[in-house]
Amino acid sequence: MNALRQTLAHFARRYLFADAAPLSTAERWRSAIAALLGVLIFEGVLVVLPVSAEARRLLAPLGATSVILFVLPHSPLAQPWSVIGGLLLPALTGFACGSWMPAGYPAVAAAVTGSVWLMAWLRCLHPPGGAMAIVMASAAAQGLDMATSLGAAACNVAAMLIAATAVNNLIPGRRYPLCSPAVSTPTPPRRSPDGIQHPDLAAALAEIDAYLDVSEDDLAQVFQRAARHAFHRHVLLTCGDVMEPATLSVDFATGLNDAWRMMNRHNLALLPVVDRNRRVIGLLRLEDFLRHVEPDSGQRIGDNVRRLLRPTPGEHTTKPEVVGQIMHTPKDGLRSVTTGDGIAAAADLLGRGRQQGVPVVDDGGRLAGLIDPATMTAVLFQHEALDYVRGDET
Repeated sequence: MNALRQTLAHFARRYLFADAAPLSTAERWRSAIAALLGVLIFEGVLVVLPVSAEARRLLAPLGATSVILFVLPHSPLAQPWSVIGGLLLPALTGFACGSWMPAGYPAVAAAVTGSVWLMAWLRCLHPPGGAMAIVMASAAAQGLDMATSLGAAACNVAAMLIAATAVNNLIPGRRYPLCSPAVSTPTPPRRSPDGIQHPDLAAALAEIDAYLDVSEDDLAQVFQRAARHAFHRHVLLTCGDVMEPATLSVDFATGLNDAWRMMNRHNLALLPVVDRNRRVIGLLRLEDFLRHVEPDSGQRIGDNVRRLLRPTPGEHTTKPEVVGQIMHTPKDGLRSVTTGDGIAAAADLLGRGRQQGVPVVDDGGRLAGLIDPATMTAVLFQHEALDYVRGDET
């Protein structure tokens, strides 16, 4: 009996169950609510369209389309051209087959076959297109009017795209359509921190020569996240292990001259900015000073820096006076890590080029240390050297 259960379990895992990542509870709720709102908007748009009642009827294939648009809005199958071409082309193909061929299985089979070929050729694959082809072939076989039937398909497509655009852009973390931004001038290929470039991904997809239901951007993101997890799994160090203890810091109201003197005296390129509870509120960098030095062709740069650092007498001023007015803040993209995070978290923030340093906080959110590129380079170099020595010993 146990052997039979094991055999059935193995068969199910091997042939029945897809190896797909499960949706979180939050994502399941987001998808369900998106489907609810989307279908309500979809039906509302159909009601108000200025066409005949017959052309405003809801077509069954759009139920399947709603699953793709509201559960998988970033999928290539859900993008506007896939929806438009993947529903209207099968509608036209199905109606033609239903009109010109004997009613029954031959017309349905030809409609689905022609639709699949056209969708694959024109790169607008959309699974509900097969159902649309069958619906339209049946409509033609029943003698329904071509203009009204195809008009109903067009109305359904337009209404569903309006609903998908409205709903998906209201949900955090989603955007629809997922189109690449326009580029006016040639730019170098985008590169992941691990050396994989987008042309590499495109070439790999071409070699597979099979349709993968994932966009190139999502595939790059999956690769980068997987590489980060692999890095953390192999380099078993935490941010608390490698950070430089934060013995020096400033607060919001520290004068610019005092902060500059502290950085110069201790040869620092970065200074954490904390509140009264030592929680990080910003990061002061040398470039933050330079951003507020106004160019003046009549004076030397040193004179302009001294003018910035010198406190302004009186109550009114037009220039920054304290650290809090020039620091890099979380609103500007500053991110922190905790002492228990793997160093991959800090490496990822530094690798993006958006931060020159990463504040490290303890479990209470208080400043514990700082990781800068020099620290990270030294740690990785030491780790590689140790691996090399271990390899020689074995």
